[in-house]
Formats: sequence, structure tokens, C-alpha cells
Amino acid sequence: MVSHLVWSVVVKSKKYLLPLALLLLVAGIVVILPYLNAERPVPEPERSQITTELIEALKIWKLIHAVSPTTEQSVPLLAKFNELEELKKKYRRDHRQIYDQLKQLQDDIQDPVSSQKVLDNYRQIEEKFIQRRREIKDKINEILTVEQQMKFAVFSFTYRKDLRKTLQLLLSLQKLDIKSQSK
Repeated sequence: MVSHLVWSVVVKSKKYLLPLALLLLVAGIVVILPYLNAERPVPEPERSQITTELIEALKIWKLIHAVSPTTEQSVPLLAKFNELEELKKKYRRDHRQIYDQLKQLQDDIQDPVSSQKVLDNYRQIEEKFIQRRREIKDKINEILTVEQQMKFAVFSFTYRKDLRKTLQLLLSLQKLDIKSQSK
């Protein structure tokens, strides 16, 4: 009876429907994960996939919790946020490759033409990333209100640290649960 009443209040308030669903998803993953590990050994690639999915779910939950988008804003916001995250991932990968080339050429500076080419490529990657990031952030700002834009700016600055803390907490809870099951 009480749960039915709570559920009807939550459903009536669409603002909380998506964050509640994401919270339930994360909670479900946290609860089920130890049992999956306890039933059978999980090969490393599958464990890595589970962790990746958990991180993605946590990112979405943290974003929704921080910005509080409306139902209409949620899908476009998540799409642009994912696009921004993919851009950052590609940039880090490309940047690392160019950095390794620069480091290698720095030790062997006998070919200035190759060095200049790699350096120009490095600068081009930087410029493209900055330009594309600005475009995506502008589109995100078009989706959000001014108040939500401020919340998103703060979220963008702090969410990796918060995500790391949350993940460490979940992993320590998982270890405690596994230890208690083995006793």
C-alpha cells in the first residue's frame, strides 16, 4: 500500500522519473555484481565490460542528478554529453600517439621536415579538439537553462573525481559483501 502510494507520487512527477530509473539501475548493478562473481569466475574481458558499463551508468546518473534536466531535455543532453565524452576519449588517444612521436623525434632531431610535420599534426589535433568541444558545449548550452548550464559547468569540472570516489566506494562494498558471503 505504501509502496503503491510512493510509486504514484513519483510517476506523477516526471522530473524524478529518469533519475529514479537510473538510480535503480545503478543499485541493481551493485547488488547483482557480487552474485555474478560468486556464481562463476568472470574472465577479465567480461569483468572489464561490466566495469565499463557500470562507469557509464554512474556517469549518466551523476549528470542527471547534477543538472536535473526535464524529460524533454534528457535525451538530447545525454546524446551531446556522450558525444563530448567520445571526443575527449579520441583526443586523449590521438594526443598520446602524437606525444609519443614527438618524444621519439626529440631524441632523434636529424630530420627537421618530419619533426615539423609531426609538430603541425600535434597542433592541428589540439585545434580541432578545442573547436569541436566548443561546438558540442554550445549545443549543450542551447538545451539547458542558465541555471542548468551553471550546474553542468560545475559537474564537468568535478564529475571525474566524484565518479572515482563513488566507484571506489562501490568496489569496497562489493569486497565486503563477497567477504561476508564467504564466511
